[in-house]
Amino acid sequence: MATKNKIYLLLSIVVLVMIFVAIFQNFETIHFIGFETEIIWIPIWIAVVILPLLNLYEIAVNTEGYNKYYWFALVINLISIFFILRYFEIELLS
Repeated sequence: MATKNKIYLLLSIVVLVMIFVAIFQNFETIHFIGFETEIIWIPIWIAVVILPLLNLYEIAVNTEGYNKYYWFALVINLISIFFILRYFEIELLS
């Protein structure tokens, strides 16, 4: 499927833009699974967990071709994870 790689790349870009919107805008606060969060962070957290795994799977399965879209989407996903860690002040190495 030739368009799957472009869809994953587009989704990664959309999630990165959503992160910037969530950082600079205020949204309605809800209680979700025992903690209080803004409503926009729920789909962002789901996408940040699932999209890198999907990209890694496609890179591992499609070894015969050059997977530049999957790699570029994976880099964007890592940048997204970095911004989320910075925003929520999560220190993994301390």
